[in-house]
Amino acid sequence: MEKDKNKEEQKPVIIDTPPTGVAFEELKKEIDALKEQNQSLNELLLQVADKKQLAIYYQRHQVKVPPIVKLRTIEGKVIVGWRTVKDDVYQDSQTMRWVEKQIIEIIFEDGKTQQLALMDYVRLYRHIEAKVMSTLTNTADGKIAFKVQAENGKEYTIGAEYIN
Repeated sequence: MEKDKNKEEQKPVIIDTPPTGVAFEELKKEIDALKEQNQSLNELLLQVADKKQLAIYYQRHQVKVPPIVKLRTIEGKVIVGWRTVKDDVYQDSQTMRWVEKQIIEIIFEDGKTQQLALMDYVRLYRHIEAKVMSTLTNTADGKIAFKVQAENGKEYTIGAEYIN
């Protein structure tokens, strides 16, 4: 019986050698192409994502925040917030054209504000990268803010909905 146990315990040794050949190379190329496609789709989704919903998701799931974020700037001044002042969108009954009167107020890093038409704002702002130093959560209302350091060396505390 001991001989039978030894036979059962002995398993053949399989030496893995890396696969070669045309089929392997094609499979590797296909996997690399899928990785690139996945990465580009991920970047696209992060760019068009609803920032407020993204902040809520991070809060609920406590996922590690990306180490690099993008801040919006106009004429070199960092934007730390904005709010809608006027939002009238309607269809003119005579011309049947859509009329949009949308004005937002932008708050800059120095506390100054500026009102712009929404389309002008979208046309004018530029992104700069910033490194996330820490995450801050307001216990009263549950909002998340990030302490970031921009490319220019300055540190900012900005709400999650105003980043990227």
